[in-house]
Amino acid sequence: MLLITHDLAAAERVADTVAVMYAGRIVEHRPAGELFRAPAHPYTRGLLNALPNREFRAVPGHPPMLTALPEGCAFAARCDRVSEACATQPVGPVACHHPLVTVGTPA
Repeated sequence: MLLITHDLAAAERVADTVAVMYAGRIVEHRPAGELFRAPAHPYTRGLLNALPNREFRAVPGHPPMLTALPEGCAFAARCDRVSEACATQPVGPVACHHPLVTVGTPA
């Protein structure tokens, strides 16, 4: 079953695998337990930290215009880990050149 939701608590309760999207692109695709315990993409970390039962802190900055997405990482303008490498689109289970944790391929 595929569940599309903005309710992260529901996703954590019911999902085996979670894909997090930012600006229409999947930025992290991992087993739910791993993703919620140790997010690898800076945007995923920001989403989880925005939850009331965590830090209740908004993701800094503003999302990009969907009609003018950058060639590389769409989250780069809001990211505290940005570098020149972010001008290219990263691929893999974590679409980030500077992931917070090292991960393998999702099951």
